[in-house]
Order: sequence, then C-alpha cells, then structure tokens
Amino acid sequence: MSFRKPRVRSGLSFDDVLLVPQRTRAHSRRDVELSTRLTTDITLGTPLVSANTPWCTGAEMAVGMARAGGCGFVHRMQPVEEQARQVAEVKSTPAEETSFPGASRDEWGRLRVGAAVGVRDEFLERARQLVDAGVDVLVIDIAHGHSTQTLAALEKLRENHPDVGLMAGNVATADGTRDLVEAGAQAVKVGIGPGGICTTRQVAGAGVPQITAIMDCAEAAAEFDVPVVADGGVRSSGDMVKALAAGASSVMLGSMLAGVDESAALLVEQDGAKYKVTTGFVTLGVPLTLKRQRGERITRRELEEYVPEGVEASFDYLGGLDTVLTQYTGGIRSGVSYSGALDIAELHDKAEFTRVTPAGLGENRPHAVERTRQVHPDYRADFLAEASSS
Repeated sequence: MSFRKPRVRSGLSFDDVLLVPQRTRAHSRRDVELSTRLTTDITLGTPLVSANTPWCTGAEMAVGMARAGGCGFVHRMQPVEEQARQVAEVKSTPAEETSFPGASRDEWGRLRVGAAVGVRDEFLERARQLVDAGVDVLVIDIAHGHSTQTLAALEKLRENHPDVGLMAGNVATADGTRDLVEAGAQAVKVGIGPGGICTTRQVAGAGVPQITAIMDCAEAAAEFDVPVVADGGVRSSGDMVKALAAGASSVMLGSMLAGVDESAALLVEQDGAKYKVTTGFVTLGVPLTLKRQRGERITRRELEEYVPEGVEASFDYLGGLDTVLTQYTGGIRSGVSYSGALDIAELHDKAEFTRVTPAGLGENRPHAVERTRQVHPDYRADFLAEASSS
C-alpha cells in the first residue's frame, strides 16, 4: 500500500485581505469608468451580472440587469420552452437610448441576456432553443466544472454555436481554467463552495478560498486573454472590488440580489416584514426539480439518495433593483479610486492587497456600535420622504 501526503497551501478569502490605498487622480468616484469584458467578445457597462439560480434570475431580473449595463443569466431549473420564452422576452423588451443610455445591447440594439445549460440529457436541444430565442451567452452550469463531461459538452457547444458567447464553470484552479479555455470557453466562472447558501465545502470538503481562486484562475486565463467571472462569497460592495482587484472582470451576484423586486424568489410577508425566499430547488437539485415540473412523481428513494450542497434561505426585501445596483456600483467606484485606478483594467495592474489579522478584521467593522445599545434611527426613510414632498 502506498500513500502520498497531500500538498497543503494557504488560501485567502475576502475577509483575509484589504486593498492598499494609493494616490488617486479621481476628483470623485464619478470619474471611475466601470465598463468591462464579460466574454472575449462582449463588453458590459458595469461589472455585475445576476446568477443563474431559480431564486435570482428570470426574465424580469435579466431585463433590469441589462438596462443597468450588466447582464442576467436565466436559470435552467425549468422546461427548456419556458427558459427560451424568457430569453425571447428579454430580447424583445424595449430599451430606448434616452431612458437607458448605459444599457447592455447587442449589435441590433436589443438587450443582452445569458442563459444556463447543463452537460447531459437534453442540453444540446436546450442550447439550440436558447440560441434560436436570441441568447447572447450560454453558461455551462455545473458545480464542478473541471470534468471530462464538461469539457466534452463545451467542445460540442462551440462546434454547434460558433457565434454565441460561451462561459463555463465553476472552477477554482489554474488547471481547470486552462482546460475550459482550451475547450472553447470565452469566459470562465470561478468559485467552488463560497456561495451564500452553498454548503459544498461542508458536504464535500472541497473548494479554494475565493480570493486565491480568483487570482489563480485569472492568471491562467490571462495567458489566453480570456476574462473570468467571480461567482460567490460576496457580501458587500467592498468584496466586489476585492474580487475585481484579484483579477475578475465581472462579479456574479445571487444572494446579494435575491431580495429585490425583480428577483425570481418568492415574496412573503411575516410579522409585518417582507422577505423573498428560495423555492425548493436546493432541496431537490436539478434532475428532481425538472422531474417535478414535468408532473412526474418523485420517489422517497430519490429524495433520500440526493445529497444537497446548499440550504433553502430567506432574504431581506430590498426594493427595486436600480436602487440596490446604484449602491453597489457606487461602492465599487470608490474602491477602484482608492487603489489609484480609474477603470477596471488599471485596477488589475495597480491593486495591492494587505493581509488582515484577526484583530484587523475586528477593526474593519463599525466597532463603536458594540459599546452602546443601538436605537437605529431610520434617517434614510426621513430624507426620502422629504425628497418626495419637495
């Protein structure tokens, strides 16, 4: 019997680092430009995209993201006909230049939209119908994207649809990134286990802390001039900036957008407070979710054999997407300027991280509020009321 001792290396996540402030040329954060590449061929006005989960992105979210300069990825936990219908709805939604000057548009002036596919069963037919509906980017939606099955599916999709953007993931290593790009990926989605309701790291014991994963994957992708998308682990606009500084060209948001009006999550009210909640996909997984939607019976054995890698969740109701995205992009602009950059490309060149100790992590937070009982006056609501009445 032989045994090879596993190699151990350190990994960093968002709370482990801070961006080092540098001299800035910006007079205000409005001077910072946020346009970026989504794929090798598609540019966005803002580096934020909405996640391809059934509690985040349907047609309404995808329209809102594109109008704001980003892109939404319609989830695949539904019959292909419904997913294609939602893509077609986005493509047919007006986006007048006067009303939405920064919207993400294709060469015919239509809103851009992405959609997810798998790697088995009807994935080729799903992709065909999505392409026929006008999808701009297909994303291969697999928890462990560095697999022979994913690479074969990617090659087949590239062969069948050479003019459509292809994103693939998820991976967390340089080798995984290189393999996906060599198989035809025009963007690589990075993140194994950091998601807000993901339990992969607890269930499977696998993953790489997200800052390290982004840096490793971005360095490998740069060899081919291919952008990477940071997917998961983000809890603030500060984390979004760190993801971009680590090498990502865009950031995929799920739980950070789940509470908005436009999300596909279910709106509920309890004890006078509003929430948006997940709708059962995490409990069932992809095959059983699709089986249930087809009206087929799910057996007890199937439920017992499925091992979830996530949890169902409720999210605070946040209101409209526009307001939330304005807060996020404002924070990103500030973070870019703190690093002495005026755009994301310059941020990639200039960003420097400092490692944070446990004491430093405590210092990062607004620690004065821990000393006194807080009454939390809602000045924002008062100011909004004043603005509405004037």
